[in-house]
Amino acid sequence: MQLKLALMAAAGATLLATGVPAFAHHAVQASVDINSNIETKAVLTKIDWINPHTWMHFDVTNPDGTVTKNVLVESLGIAALRQVGIDSKSALKVGDTYDITFYPNRDGTPGGFMSKMVLPDGRVFDTKNTDPTAVPTTPAPKTN
Repeated sequence: MQLKLALMAAAGATLLATGVPAFAHHAVQASVDINSNIETKAVLTKIDWINPHTWMHFDVTNPDGTVTKNVLVESLGIAALRQVGIDSKSALKVGDTYDITFYPNRDGTPGGFMSKMVLPDGRVFDTKNTDPTAVPTTPAPKTN
């Protein structure tokens, strides 16, 4: 009886522990407005190469010409960045100017989630829908 109880407790603890990481990962839509975006020129000042998502720090030029410093824009994880062609830390250079498009934070603070980035050499990285399990933003055509 004690062995059965110990095995059930171990199984329950395992299920609980494996459920925590899945629960902790949030949907992007919870923190940013995916129905609008901001397009701007920005100088990359720092990159946090961390998982589950990288964070890029920019000095962003506003439409009126002023600059907002240290705007944090969340991006894909390191493995997903590799899939869209940013395959090493040297691919993005601190101090370079980038054309970026990002979904703004819902709470109104500067920053958000990256949706597109144009590198100084003209290469375009579209970070939308790189997850093969993602739900398409437009429904598939109906077949009869």
